[in-house]
Amino acid sequence: MDIKHLHYFISIVDHGGYSNAARSLFITQPTLSQTIKKLESELHTPLFIQQTNNSIRLTEAGQLLYDNGKKIISLMEGTVAQIHELNQPQKETIRIGLPTLFAIKLMPEFSRFMMSHPSIHLTMVQGGSRELQTALVNEEIDLGVLSFPKIESDIVIEPFQQHFAGYQASLVVPKGHRLASRDSITFEDLKEERFSTLSEHFMLGKLLHQRSRHFGFEPNIVYVDDNWEVLLASLATFNSVCIMALEYKEFYSDDELVWIPLIDKNGFFPIGVAYRPNETYSQNVLELIELLRTL
Repeated sequence: MDIKHLHYFISIVDHGGYSNAARSLFITQPTLSQTIKKLESELHTPLFIQQTNNSIRLTEAGQLLYDNGKKIISLMEGTVAQIHELNQPQKETIRIGLPTLFAIKLMPEFSRFMMSHPSIHLTMVQGGSRELQTALVNEEIDLGVLSFPKIESDIVIEPFQQHFAGYQASLVVPKGHRLASRDSITFEDLKEERFSTLSEHFMLGKLLHQRSRHFGFEPNIVYVDDNWEVLLASLATFNSVCIMALEYKEFYSDDELVWIPLIDKNGFFPIGVAYRPNETYSQNVLELIELLRTL
């Protein structure tokens, strides 16, 4: 068994599906799918059970391979790291927290930074801006690219000015939905709808609850998932609607979904570089902060 193929398999499970795993591995989804087919052929058993909503579920053999495979990968990576450390200076690890959309948008900038700073190991911690603000306060990450509003008093978020100033909330509905022909939508129009939604770890998940209550109703939530691709795939299954960043549309090609502008005073979310103002950062971290300030 090729250790790289095992790594690909584990990445699919950890990322909740083929699309996110392929992006994290910098390979195409068809290449990843073909690799898993070869692995299943070699083992003479399926590793995944196909789900109707594009999510994944492991077979018994898949679960066994995942559990033991993680130990194998960890042991292999630890051994290789120890060997490298014998002859190389220690790399500095910078942990940066950011939602998936920001990671996709800013990957070229991060790649260039890593190429120009070979002594740096950049670890991207993905999640919702709300939970990542707390993680920054708790020193679980070193800095972040996060959404406003700022909910933690002990951090600073400096807004981007040019390249990627923020994201716009949009309503996504199945093509045959009664709202699909609308040119725009407001929260007041959504009182009777069924929602698939991000959790309240994300700004958009919190927005749904806050603005619905402002307009006098509790949202009827039928599905919650923090994987945006799985969430969009659920809309047809549940005949539900979803509030999603409009900027995801360019990365999700599905002609059966309609994206409708959401008109709301809180519907645009500025983003920026977040850090602890009283922290004594290394020169490398300061250079990364300065790079992000210019975006």
